[in-house]
Amino acid sequence: MITQRISIKSSVLISIAVCVVHLAAGVLPWLVPIPMLGKAVLSFAIAFSLIYFMARDAGLHAANSIVALELRSNGDMAMQLLKGEWLDCVLLESSFVSPQMTVINLLPRGRRFSRRLILVPDNVDPRDFRRLRIWLRWKGGEDVSAVQFVDTQ
Repeated sequence: MITQRISIKSSVLISIAVCVVHLAAGVLPWLVPIPMLGKAVLSFAIAFSLIYFMARDAGLHAANSIVALELRSNGDMAMQLLKGEWLDCVLLESSFVSPQMTVINLLPRGRRFSRRLILVPDNVDPRDFRRLRIWLRWKGGEDVSAVQFVDTQ
């Protein structure tokens, strides 16, 4: 049974953060005394990384972008990719929850590599964002079905 389904939108905040970090990383090779070819290769790699993360995490244009998250009453989670595929996942303990940003680390069942989902106030409905943070905080201590979502708004 599904407890909550959360739709994820593209994010201006994530776009700004990704651009700032990549800009800072792009400047560093030019400040270090390495050969020009090394600077060019590093700059190309950073530019490729910028395009990849803008498409996957900020703009949600890549086929493997996570566009929805599903919380289930038994404590399981699932994520939907842009191409429409739903993957059952295990929530990893390395996830981070705060009011301004939540980073959810998920390991799709039957896969080797984990996926990261970054949620900020502008890419998810505020009510869903608050409920998700409550769910994530309570999940470690009790059975998820015992948690009641009370909305005071």
